[in-house]
Amino acid sequence: MIYQLASGRAIEISVEQYLDMSDGELQVLESYGVGETIEDPWFGSTISKYHMVIEEEEEYILPDLTSVPIGEKLEDLDIDLPSEDE
Repeated sequence: MIYQLASGRAIEISVEQYLDMSDGELQVLESYGVGETIEDPWFGSTISKYHMVIEEEEEYILPDLTSVPIGEKLEDLDIDLPSEDE
């Protein structure tokens, strides 16, 4: 997670590390000037990461179902037919 210190600088720590820290430890980090000043409002955003994933995926094209023979369509095992009990 990205945590912004009172000084305005941001650090990246895990949730477990944050929960284990005391207020004094956070003040020490702040006094040493740890962290970075982040000016990009989208830094670490899942939205920007999501777009990168989409660009890497290959486009899946469905086969033309009009060219599939009728016999092959009837033999499709994935079709959900009602059972005889219903």
